[in-house]
Amino acid sequence: MKNTFNPSRFGKYLAFDLKSRWSENRAFMTIWVLFPVIYYFLWLFFSVLGNGFSSGFSDFHVGHPSIATRASAFAVVTILFMVFYPSKAYGFITEKAKGSAWIELPASRLEKYLSMMLITLVIIPLIFFAGYLLCDWIICLADKGCGESLVSAWLGTISNNNTDGEVKIWGYGSWWLASSVLQTASVFLLGALIFKKAKVSRTILSLFVVFMIIFALSALIFSHIDLDVFGERMRAWTMDHITGIDTWINVWGNIELAVIVIGLGIWSWFRVKNIQH
Repeated sequence: MKNTFNPSRFGKYLAFDLKSRWSENRAFMTIWVLFPVIYYFLWLFFSVLGNGFSSGFSDFHVGHPSIATRASAFAVVTILFMVFYPSKAYGFITEKAKGSAWIELPASRLEKYLSMMLITLVIIPLIFFAGYLLCDWIICLADKGCGESLVSAWLGTISNNNTDGEVKIWGYGSWWLASSVLQTASVFLLGALIFKKAKVSRTILSLFVVFMIIFALSALIFSHIDLDVFGERMRAWTMDHITGIDTWINVWGNIELAVIVIGLGIWSWFRVKNIQH
């Protein structure tokens, strides 16, 4: 298209794209969003079963999933969801029939690309978070034995100025979760656009190969470095910047995040721009 970006057309296509992704993947998304409910009832089932056998089915206590176990499950489920969702949502682009129909849609490649990135990296994760945390909140509201919901615990530590340690833990946890979501979604979206079959498994295999290459190069570099001198310099630098170490960690973490997400995003753009059937 001559007009590569038209705000009105892009808005209409984004709405159409989001509606299409939901209609085609509603069952997939619903199962993942309802995981807190599934997890809760599985926990109760095995708790009753285990305590029943150990106490002769009399005078036993039913356990409840604590906030620590629910938070761990939330982190794991979130990453797994972002591993599988990109290929479920946009893996069809590499197929001849569906991919050709997608190319012919009345929007430019840039608009389709931006819509895909917004939906995969921002809109769907936010919808998933909202649905998942809402389910967790409803469970904790119905069963006081579970304690605080994930949302109330997070808001409570953030608003409590006297618990600096907890605020930092939750702050780092939130950043780690957001960073992991962006990086995971970017990697597996690119894999969905590159590979025609077995998209998730081949992306994981590719990551393994990349990590092995990085490990080998790192080992080669460190083999030519005096580790004692290097360690001493690192300790000296740490002591000189101890008061601002958190800032340095955040800066380098954000730089790494930006480089990975932007780099993978550019790669995805060229894949979308040049894909042919």
